[in-house]
Amino acid sequence: MSERTSALANDPVFAARIQKYVAELSRKGQYHSLELNDGTVLPGLIGVEALRARIRAFPIPEDLRGRRVLDVGAASGWNAFEMERRGAEVVAVDCVEFGELRAVAELRGSRIDYRLLDVDELDPAEIGTFDYILFFGVLYHLRHPLLGLEKICALARDSVFIESYVADGLGERSDACTLEFYETDELGGQIDNWFGPTTKCLMAMCRSAGFAQVGLEYVADGRAGITCRRRWEDPAANPVAAPPYLSSAVNNRTIEPAFHRAKDEYLCLYFRSREDLNRLDLRAEVDGFGVPALAVTRIGEQRDGTGDWQANFRLPPGLAAGSHEVRLRTVNSGFSNSLPISMIAEPGPTLPANFPPLEATTAPAPALVAVQNTFDGSAIFRGFRNEFLSVYFTTDETALRRGDVLLQVDGHDVPVHLLTNPGGVEWQVNAKLPADLAPGTHHARVRTAHSPFCEPGEFKLEG
Repeated sequence: MSERTSALANDPVFAARIQKYVAELSRKGQYHSLELNDGTVLPGLIGVEALRARIRAFPIPEDLRGRRVLDVGAASGWNAFEMERRGAEVVAVDCVEFGELRAVAELRGSRIDYRLLDVDELDPAEIGTFDYILFFGVLYHLRHPLLGLEKICALARDSVFIESYVADGLGERSDACTLEFYETDELGGQIDNWFGPTTKCLMAMCRSAGFAQVGLEYVADGRAGITCRRRWEDPAANPVAAPPYLSSAVNNRTIEPAFHRAKDEYLCLYFRSREDLNRLDLRAEVDGFGVPALAVTRIGEQRDGTGDWQANFRLPPGLAAGSHEVRLRTVNSGFSNSLPISMIAEPGPTLPANFPPLEATTAPAPALVAVQNTFDGSAIFRGFRNEFLSVYFTTDETALRRGDVLLQVDGHDVPVHLLTNPGGVEWQVNAKLPADLAPGTHHARVRTAHSPFCEPGEFKLEG
């Protein structure tokens, strides 16, 4: 960062300008100029034309009929009234009450839902989700800005429009991805200004918060405008590449397709593709919401040249408890098959509920291929923490889910951590060995909900 950028917060000219705005606000009594239905304008610190220009800088549809819009940090409410004028159902929130918003809403006959809420209090369970969200002049007031962006992302179904102070917004743009912290009143002499990101940092934070696409609209006068979208661009009508084959979608910490809302966990996708890929080529989705790739690695190759790949992602914020569908495409392909993951309250796999009895089976038994230790590929276990029992089998059945397979060790049911199909007819189940398993020779076997058990496979646990 240049010296000019890092010193901006303490620039006396910049601070004087902020204090001038504060003085004018105290004299005029309201932040936004506001318009009545008869064209009367109630003057405020910011004029109507400046407010209109800011809105025009973002790709907000003129026709918002049937859409739901949230205005965060609504202040006097001009933006909220404008969204309502365009036909939207509007919820406006701020952490302090602006009496002029309520007064003008009554004069206009407005139906805006006005609530006093801080960003930390915003919850989809309480206020729902929104097609579009305005997040103007709020981010640098937050003590936990990345968490605040995640909360906003969780409320969005489509796009969020962000306007914020940026530390490199006056003069030369910085290539540094940094966030300045202001302990007291270093930014403009105000004690509630906490952070100043560079423009590059602001965009990176938006991606890290869970937005699929982040675009810069402008940088001017110490401010930046950012459009954040929750979904990827539409795939090409005629893709030039074959879609990837998604073999598993798991928690990279537990190697299970289960995630816990209170933990910082990452989605790991294993897939096959003939393309030469980098992370910017990937378009992963969870329930239709795009998630940017953090890393992608080629981990192997098939005989026909198809690559085996691994990619890691953060889950999109706001996923409710229950099952969710994951799929993947590249910039050049259509979508892969989809696989389920689940959000759960407590960690750990469970046994399938109400598994059909053997006498109800209608499909042939699976054919056992191998029983292995995932640590070294042998059939010998030594009690290491990172060892998993892996049973490979083939079956004529397709589209199996984890709850469709039952694994037994020495005739006792064992919870399955992972079911995956690397491609073709061969399947793989992984499980932890029972904690009370004694040293010696043991046998593992699997069945599906529609079949009897396969022949058992042997493995050994050393003392």
